[in-house]
Amino acid sequence: MSRTSSTKLLGPESGDVGIIVQGGLFNVLNGRLALAGLSDSFGNVKVPTLVLNVTYPLVPEQIATFCAGKKSVLIVEEGNPEFIEQAVGQILRKADLNTKIFGKDVLPLAGEYTPTVIARGLTQFFAAHTMKAPALDEWLAQTEMHQKEVASALGSPLPPRPPTFSTGCPERPVFSAMKLLKKEIGPVHVAADIGCHAFGTFAPFSQGNSILGYGMSLASAAAVSGTQKKRPVSIMGDGGFWHNRLLTGVAGATFNKTDSVLVVMNNGYSSATGLQDIPSSAPEKDGRGNGLEIEITLKSLGVPYVKRQRTYGVEGMMDTLRDALTSDEKGLKVVIADGECQLARQRRVKPAFAKLKQEGKRVERTRFWIDPDVCTGDHSCIRLSGCPSLTIKPNEDPLRPDPIAHVNNDCVGCGLCGEVAHAAQLCPSFAEIKVIENPNFFDRMRHRISSALIRLLGGNRAAPMPAPAE
Repeated sequence: MSRTSSTKLLGPESGDVGIIVQGGLFNVLNGRLALAGLSDSFGNVKVPTLVLNVTYPLVPEQIATFCAGKKSVLIVEEGNPEFIEQAVGQILRKADLNTKIFGKDVLPLAGEYTPTVIARGLTQFFAAHTMKAPALDEWLAQTEMHQKEVASALGSPLPPRPPTFSTGCPERPVFSAMKLLKKEIGPVHVAADIGCHAFGTFAPFSQGNSILGYGMSLASAAAVSGTQKKRPVSIMGDGGFWHNRLLTGVAGATFNKTDSVLVVMNNGYSSATGLQDIPSSAPEKDGRGNGLEIEITLKSLGVPYVKRQRTYGVEGMMDTLRDALTSDEKGLKVVIADGECQLARQRRVKPAFAKLKQEGKRVERTRFWIDPDVCTGDHSCIRLSGCPSLTIKPNEDPLRPDPIAHVNNDCVGCGLCGEVAHAAQLCPSFAEIKVIENPNFFDRMRHRISSALIRLLGGNRAAPMPAPAE
């Protein structure tokens, strides 16, 4: 049997039973096999396992060779219809093999194959072949019991939560600006694309009328640009820009003189797939980025209207988008939304802050706070930003029963909540605060003076003293 990158045979080559699994599900499967004593953390399975890293097309000779001599195989295939199971069944019949197939009879027809789901399927498959896995059975029983206890404690199911951007994501402010601008100039056709920015199609932004595929946003907008009263807006990421949208999208739009707006999310990485470097990533010692400029590349293709805007400045982003949508200038207009991926930034700054703190040096972090005495409980800030760190909590005022907005400790200090409140002229309850660790003499003196002034002006609560440096 050929061992190619598209398929991988793990475990012993012979046995009464075997498993065929989609490549993306192997880690979940391996974890449950490890509980059953049939594998370990490194994937050294003890059951013949064929991992399909490429699920189409299947190689009939590989499938037939793997199944030959086995009484049955379990096909772990997420999704419906069961394409792989049907294809394997056809291959086995043509090869005149009587290997029995287990698949959607022991695994659910649809839904995500979580560890619990796969554990249920494995226990049924093992039971059909008198294979015992007491540790897996015990884990499954405890997990199901815990799920019942949690469901009983909740009383009713939790409300559905739409997928969203990570905390502090630089793309969220762009959609906040688009949502605010929509109230001003009316609806426009938004051609979304594959990537983190696809989350903008969900609540609370709901900015997206079409998603055709990776790199198709500008092309799909071109199809409707002549039928719309207002210019369509296309969204794309910098990773996709270099991948294929530069030629199929931008070059085509300039050649055809398409009158539309393109927003390029310039966050420095191919973020949605794991922060891989792209041509415009900053050159680093161990990286692959070349530091290519998107703006220069666009102008070299003949795009006359190119503007850059910091994403976290919601009001500035609104002004830039408004100008692009209402400008008398015809043709493609590109807005480059600059903002580093927050996940990448946190991976860089957190170890640096931890090192400074350990060395006893001063560390200053920014985060935001909502004054509970000022917040009215309107929650417009939540509806316009959708930040996971912006939530609600009970109001301590007995005369105001509505819950108030609250910023939890996940806040990374991006400032979007305050920016939205300012741009939309919402309540003035947001405040930027500085969290100082290992404060120096001037920090402590400033704290004493400010606390004294607060008490002098009628404040009845003094702020807590910063802890001394260890």
